[in-house]
Amino acid sequence: MPKVVALQAHMGTLAELLRRKGYKVIDLYEAGRPGVKVDALLYTGYHPDITTTFNSLTETADITIGTCAGESHPAPVRINITGLRPEAALAALEERLRHFSP
Repeated sequence: MPKVVALQAHMGTLAELLRRKGYKVIDLYEAGRPGVKVDALLYTGYHPDITTTFNSLTETADITIGTCAGESHPAPVRINITGLRPEAALAALEERLRHFSP
């Protein structure tokens, strides 16, 4: 089963590279849905080419009592890819998954 990687924007050079390497790429909206298992979350604070609800609008949030990560859905690896080229982001992802994935 392919590893699932969430990106702020599921299109673009990095997303295409990840797909070619066998990863399933989803966006942050889909990653936030209940029951969705995400292995890694790649994020950046710099994205002038896109405007999303994640950075432009105030949204309501669900309140959860207890932990969201269970045994069947461990917390994803989080990697800040600000300033990294797609190949460097892929290398960082593979390194972190090698060390932190079960």
